[in-house]
Amino acid sequence: MRIISGKFRGLKLQPPVNFGIRPTSDRLKESLFSILESNKYNIKIENSNVIDICSGTGALGIEALSRGAKLICFVDKDPKAINVLQKNISKLKIDCKDEPYIKIFRNDANLALQIIKYNFDIVLIDPPYNSNVIEECLVKLRQYSLIDFNSYIFAESSKKENFNFDGFELLDTKIYGKSKLTVLKLFNSGSVK
Repeated sequence: MRIISGKFRGLKLQPPVNFGIRPTSDRLKESLFSILESNKYNIKIENSNVIDICSGTGALGIEALSRGAKLICFVDKDPKAINVLQKNISKLKIDCKDEPYIKIFRNDANLALQIIKYNFDIVLIDPPYNSNVIEECLVKLRQYSLIDFNSYIFAESSKKENFNFDGFELLDTKIYGKSKLTVLKLFNSGSVK
């Protein structure tokens, strides 16, 4: 597991060891960030606020940080995952006074989303497959005004998994092996012609 691009390019991250984390495949991670950096949706990673829900090792959030995000909130309830995440963040050797702001929430995603007080430009959700976490997070992100019409949500799930995204516009779906990447945005009725 390495950082693909940006300030920390090539940095080797500590992988999960002997516990139930399924890291995002390199292929899916590369696709996600090529979508983010393409002109297709006009998303700006630089100076953005990013939340990495079910962050595991933190590979996705750290990749966003490497590419210029100014705020990263990591959310995971597993203490072993948080331990690996903290080790990976320490490898960055950054001083948060001068660099992007990093916040770690060791909590269930639903509970964490109730206490977080930021608005996010980019939401990364990578929960255990075949759980209802994505649906729950979509509801909470809207309910607590953590996203707006300019926010983009990237959700990773099993390719066979379907989830309810009422109130959101489906922008794209990509399949990679057993995984599916779904790109969503809040549905803006004002943009319908």
